[in-house]
Amino acid sequence: MRRQLFRKEMGPSGFSLIELLTSLMVMSLLLGLLLSGLIYANTINKKAETNQKLFYTQRYIELYFQKQILRSEKIVFKNNRVYLQDLESPESYYNYYRYSSGFLRRYKVYKNGLTSIGSGGNSQFLDGISSFTMTLGANQEIVIKYSLVVDGSIYDRETTISHGRMVEFV
Repeated sequence: MRRQLFRKEMGPSGFSLIELLTSLMVMSLLLGLLLSGLIYANTINKKAETNQKLFYTQRYIELYFQKQILRSEKIVFKNNRVYLQDLESPESYYNYYRYSSGFLRRYKVYKNGLTSIGSGGNSQFLDGISSFTMTLGANQEIVIKYSLVVDGSIYDRETTISHGRMVEFV
């Protein structure tokens, strides 16, 4: 009798096994949903960062070459290379671009004869690139093909710039 009175005063003694398992299952389900949402948001964020890097690098390349091509009074094509007038001193120099050892390099040459200016005649133009070619298209437009490396992935790009300038074949 005494035992029954004591139990009635204290109330129920705890949770049943089914209640405990149900609450654990609900908590693990909520935790799983939360973690999958965080993983999804992180993946979307990484993709957005990659796309942004790719966009800005591609835009930089295209605008730079478009500016240089459109400012060139004359474009020279020699030995399968496209020579564009230098932006800083167009009356004296031409530039050509070549991919070498992971970098896109700009080579400056004299306007007369297209010979190297010697020491300091080349500089690093862009990194994060895995290939680069600049050629003439069928209608003498400039075709630029390059591959960018962003976060370990390679993205191939091609740009065609129509210019309406005279092209001299040497």
